[in-house]
Amino acid sequence: MKGTSRDPAAILREDRLDKAIEEAGPGLFDLLSDSVGDPDAEVRETAAYGLGELRDPRAVPLLIGLVEQDPAESVTVHALKALESYRDPRIRETLLREADRARHTRSPRWYAAKQLRWYDSEGSVNALIRLLASEDALVRQAAEESLSILRPAERARWQRLLEQD
Repeated sequence: MKGTSRDPAAILREDRLDKAIEEAGPGLFDLLSDSVGDPDAEVRETAAYGLGELRDPRAVPLLIGLVEQDPAESVTVHALKALESYRDPRIRETLLREADRARHTRSPRWYAAKQLRWYDSEGSVNALIRLLASEDALVRQAAEESLSILRPAERARWQRLLEQD
């Protein structure tokens, strides 16, 4: 619980999801898929986590939807973390958008910077260069690490850009 009173039914739904994820039985994808639309943010967070653990490619569009449309940033963060389990060109597009999206916390941009290393393109490089200018040191560090993995021959350039800010 996060300090506020939650609906007891939502707590039961989240507990049910936790148990289903742990058991990883048949029907788990359908249960998680149904739960991404739950009115309770913590249930949606748990569903995102489970979709990452499941490693089922059908989860990718559901997780992208949570990243791009969920009103709760905590759900977005869980969905971004879950996307680390996948490699899919649709994820790259989401990460590119997330790199420039204003958020309340560092986590979404940090996850974008961290995961763009798996999607070599000029768009990814440009987004990571923009993230090098972030006010947040951890976002800058993740961007520099990703650039060094994507384009190791240009490591000195990435470090110079990082030091300029």
